[in-house]
Amino acid sequence: MSDSMYSPGAISVEVNRSTCSCASEMVSKLLAAATATLDTDRDAAKACIQRAADLVRRACTRESKEVRGSSAARGGLALWQKRRVAAYIAANLSSCIRAADLAHTAALSTGHFFRAFRESFGEPPLAYVTRQRIRRCQELLLSSHASLSEIALDCGMCDQPHLTRVFRRIVGVNPGAWRRQLAQHAASENSRGQSAPASPRSN
Repeated sequence: MSDSMYSPGAISVEVNRSTCSCASEMVSKLLAAATATLDTDRDAAKACIQRAADLVRRACTRESKEVRGSSAARGGLALWQKRRVAAYIAANLSSCIRAADLAHTAALSTGHFFRAFRESFGEPPLAYVTRQRIRRCQELLLSSHASLSEIALDCGMCDQPHLTRVFRRIVGVNPGAWRRQLAQHAASENSRGQSAPASPRSN
């Protein structure tokens, strides 16, 4: 096999016709050509190495775009965008969360972001944020003795009446009643556990 088959021009045509599946083979041929011509034609060797580097860079860029844009190709957010937006919302539940800020976090225009968010999360951004606020509220109701007005502010609600209205709409009961029901249930379980007789051992 002659060295001319590995000349930069021939390799260029072959690379242009190649697909991702043969990228590794092309790189190997380019490096072989560079090795074969290194002592006799340094310019040709450098050209082969440069083409190999370009091919690897293009393949890596294409793969990165495919991975990051797999969800976006279906009209939704890419995985990295979805994670970044969810993390931003979780970290800012006590503050005002604007749609423009969420779109900026995902590096999208506001209009595109709204469509992609709904596709990925199954609901509009405002509905998702509200649901996350209520979940945070439930966590605080369970884990603290804070007043409803304090919890409302911690969850980004205007005041206690606002929290009550939203909580009742999503959960079905008022937050105070929800907290009492869980407290009563926990007390009943504890009482039942303390008074329950020991189970007989099986022979």
